[in-house]
Amino acid sequence: MSRERAGDITFAENYNGPDPLLDAARTLSHEYGLTPVSQTTSATLTLLARLLGPVAAVEVGTGAGTSTLALLRGMPKAGILTSIDTNSTAQSAARDLIEMAGIRSGRLRLMSGRAEDVLLRLAPGAYDLVFLDSDPTGVERMIEPALRLLDSSGLLVIHQTLLGGAVADPVDRTPRTRSARTLLSGLAKRADLEHVLLPIGQGLLTLQKTSA
Repeated sequence: MSRERAGDITFAENYNGPDPLLDAARTLSHEYGLTPVSQTTSATLTLLARLLGPVAAVEVGTGAGTSTLALLRGMPKAGILTSIDTNSTAQSAARDLIEMAGIRSGRLRLMSGRAEDVLLRLAPGAYDLVFLDSDPTGVERMIEPALRLLDSSGLLVIHQTLLGGAVADPVDRTPRTRSARTLLSGLAKRADLEHVLLPIGQGLLTLQKTSA
């Protein structure tokens, strides 16, 4: 990463923060050995949710609640977020974070289990927004189950798609990087999806079904 690019990222992080609750959640995430979304990514998720106004949304990768809180802050007050993770301890921390933020507990539905399995148990076409925050090596098999959940104008947002510059580095041939490249290449070729890749945090890919 160039010095100028690193400076831009640092400036944006400072400009888009601080946020005491999210900062505390990030600290806790690191204690659990998890990688939380950045401050700029959190702000972007809140803005996307505010613009889309999802009444029902799904999150894969609760962690300690950084993206969970970001999404709920942008969703309508009646909006319900279903968040999926295998780490029930971290999910409990996320629940505490939401309560500290003064958000009604009934707006967050936590589900524990493998995302590929849990997504298939949710109602098709019943959600306005799906956010996937999972390792690139496993995201590809979540794409169809996630798209199945969205209504006709729903938005699928995928985190960790640029891996902090690794994907753009031709020298990097690690399995994670190759998986991310394969995912991006495959989705870009799909005529049934509109796509926008944003160089925010670890990379955000937004997808929406075409109207045709």
